[in-house]
Amino acid sequence: MASILVRGAVAALFAGCAVLVPAAAQAAPAPTGTVHVLEERVFNDMALENSPKEAKREAEKAARRQALIAGFTNEQCVLLFADSSRLGPGYYWGSASIRCTR
Repeated sequence: MASILVRGAVAALFAGCAVLVPAAAQAAPAPTGTVHVLEERVFNDMALENSPKEAKREAEKAARRQALIAGFTNEQCVLLFADSSRLGPGYYWGSASIRCTR
């Protein structure tokens, strides 16, 4: 019976610490010279075109359009990757992904 009470007390202690640790981390002041990122999003898009370069370019333009609609500027966005694959004679599938922060 005593071991059950001890286990319960230890579990309650750990649960209490788990609740307090995020609050303490949030309350800690940030070091000077750091940049706080308020929002970070990733935008993905794809395109079907007649050449691999055109497919990649159109996919990136479509992803940047999504970012502009969401309120990000081009300076806030970085290209993560652009890829293309051949689907058939004269048909290429392109995909692109960009990450935007503000």
